Amino acid sequence: MKMYLRLVSALIQGVEPSDKEKKRNKVFYIVMSLIAGVGIMLPMTFFVGVIIFSLTGSLRSLELGTAQNGVELFLHLISSFSFIFGLNVIFSVFYFAGDIENLLPLPLRPSQIIGAKFTAAFISESVMELLVIIAALAGYIIGGGMPFWSWLIALIGTVTLPILPLVYCGIICMVVMYFTRFVKNKDTVNKITGIFTFIIIGGIVFLISKSGFDTNELIKAMSQPDNAVLGVMNCIFPHVPFLVNSMDGANIWQILVYLVINGAAVAIFMMLAQVLYFPGVIGIGQGAARSRKSSENIISRMKKHRPSLTYLKKEFRLLLRTPAYFTNCVMINLIWPIFLYLLVVMQGQTNFLESFIYGIHSGDEETVLLFMLGIIASSVLVTAVNCIASSALTREGKHFAFVKYIPLPYIAQINVKALISIIISGSGMLIYVIAACIWLNTGIKFIIFCCLLSLLSVSFATYFGIYMDSVNPKLIWDDELNALRGNYNIFFNMAMAIVIAAVLCAGSYLLFKFTDLGSITVLIILFTVVMILNAVSYLLCHYKATKNIDNMMI
Repeated sequence: MKMYLRLVSALIQGVEPSDKEKKRNKVFYIVMSLIAGVGIMLPMTFFVGVIIFSLTGSLRSLELGTAQNGVELFLHLISSFSFIFGLNVIFSVFYFAGDIENLLPLPLRPSQIIGAKFTAAFISESVMELLVIIAALAGYIIGGGMPFWSWLIALIGTVTLPILPLVYCGIICMVVMYFTRFVKNKDTVNKITGIFTFIIIGGIVFLISKSGFDTNELIKAMSQPDNAVLGVMNCIFPHVPFLVNSMDGANIWQILVYLVINGAAVAIFMMLAQVLYFPGVIGIGQGAARSRKSSENIISRMKKHRPSLTYLKKEFRLLLRTPAYFTNCVMINLIWPIFLYLLVVMQGQTNFLESFIYGIHSGDEETVLLFMLGIIASSVLVTAVNCIASSALTREGKHFAFVKYIPLPYIAQINVKALISIIISGSGMLIYVIAACIWLNTGIKFIIFCCLLSLLSVSFATYFGIYMDSVNPKLIWDDELNALRGNYNIFFNMAMAIVIAAVLCAGSYLLFKFTDLGSITVLIILFTVVMILNAVSYLLCHYKATKNIDNMMI
């Protein structure tokens, strides 16, 4: 046990920022943590809690004994997403982390290594997830009028619910690596898991769109005691119904069954690890096989280009050819429109978007302003979420010296990195903005103004993200996925983006609502503010970020 705890501690420290990175700007971490708590954690947990509270109250009022169905479905969704997004993480941590070569020669059993790696991955990846789970269970307890000891069961469930989905991920990884040879490469694994994730998400969206699912249908389906969807999900994740049923006081013994299921899953997982892990880890390659070329051939193919153009090509190739970056930074831009599509599909017969569409067509000032504010908020958030800008310097890693010594000024390098983000984020946003405007049958001037406002918002978010990463980039990482998931700057930048977008949009709407200013005047003021934010973020990069780079030491 002592060796296990030491190994877990060492593995977590390998993912977390180093002491040297933390000491660079301690105040920065404190302030950003507070903003992240207010900007992301509190709103998210409150929103989830309110939804489950309302759903539980609605089902309870029907007196059909189905009040727990809503929270069960939500916990099944959380477990499903834990499995989908945890698969790539478990593959990386178990087989492609840089500590493999150091751990294998040590006198450790396979189960000890896997147990420690699994625990470290669970702790590192489940922080945000645990907040969502406790919020959902709190909404269920309050909405269902559960006894006071239900809070203790909720805490137990919060900590242990993600165990079974990650155990599934671990077993699949070990079986695949044991019986196959074509995936002995992290790039191949990243490609396979990325394709798998998008297939699953696409399949869910297809089924929902074909079923004509809407919010009314959700309440109706949840009120059925023999719900078919829950029946299937209970077979896949059998621990969820036992957790929920143990919270009402009458079936408190079911928490023991819940713990036994988790314990049995972990025991089976450890036994398989003892047999499958070492044979599967042998022959692991750290990179994709590349053809070897003679130095004369490489030199003969070299051409002279402008430094900025060469640097631009380098950045593009890094994002497009590295599967972890391509999936998390580029392909992520294709996911969020899916949720907008679901919003349209799930309105069903309620048609709550019909009045909004009518307002756009009729030129209603408030509706037009809300549409513009939605474009700004989407542009800022999409740019922050894809983390191209907020990981711009982190992606350099151990090659950070390249940034400091190539014959290209820091601000020129920053501009190239910003251009990459603007091209990828901005082109995606323009496609969706133009498509939305055509769907709403707006005029050409309206489309041009929307596109310009979107690009300015993307530009501001890009330069601000690069500045955030320059304050304290994570330069010590052993694989590309760890560079992203272990980089607090990405999370902090998302929080700042949410706060800035919320203040900007809420302020503009309140200005329109409670003053005599018309929508045109408010939009002109909003446009001016976005321009000022662009100038401020660029100046932060020009003077502060370049100074941070110059003072940075690996």
